[in-house]
Amino acid sequence: MKKVIVLSLILGLFISFNFAQTTKKIELNQSGGFYLDANTSGYNLNNGSGLRSFSYEVKFNPPFKGVPTVFVGVQLIDKTDGSPIRYSLEPYMVTRDGFSVKVATWGDTKINAIAGSWMASYEELVIEEEKVKVGETIQLRNVFFAFGKSDILPESNDELNKVVNFMKSNPSVEIEVSGHTDNKGADDFNMKLSQDRANSVKNYLVSNGVADARITSKGYGESKPIATNSTEYGREQNRRVEFTITKK
Repeated sequence: MKKVIVLSLILGLFISFNFAQTTKKIELNQSGGFYLDANTSGYNLNNGSGLRSFSYEVKFNPPFKGVPTVFVGVQLIDKTDGSPIRYSLEPYMVTRDGFSVKVATWGDTKINAIAGSWMASYEELVIEEEKVKVGETIQLRNVFFAFGKSDILPESNDELNKVVNFMKSNPSVEIEVSGHTDNKGADDFNMKLSQDRANSVKNYLVSNGVADARITSKGYGESKPIATNSTEYGREQNRRVEFTITKK
């Protein structure tokens, strides 16, 4: 016998960044739903015991210009009667093209079906130069690197060129470029990786005409998380590059 439980839970997976002072929001949104059960290929949450997980891929149509923030909600869980509810749900591997929904359960929980919804929100970086002030930090959401390396990927160029244009339009502004990692791996490795990535961004700006003396670069490793490191989605948020206005 099955028991249907309707939930109105929206997971707290949205990371809020305060760019109101320096950026104008151009927001693009997409949304959709999902229903997963035994008819879904690879579904394994309805039998066995212990930790089990299942991933479902969502594609954006059309792809975003950069990496959006993803919200995930659960509307319904159909579980075996008498089975406790033990589960987690999170988006991960978020890219411009899509993301994966990861559902996990453990113990004796048996989930016959799970249904929910998702929303993806993308805010394009537009720096409002007249509002820039010393101490403001702006996250570069669309700067990407090769895995475990400091090599900047080509899809980062659009975002970095906006910083180049901002610096050229404001010749007295100086910035610190900062690199950050999640807490996976050795502390020393993360610190070096974050420094190398900050250096790579600085080098890009300098190679495109910004004076070296106007930019400092610093790696903070895993010391300044903006999200939990206990989930894959949170760790994705912590792997980031930012710049801070140090002189106007």
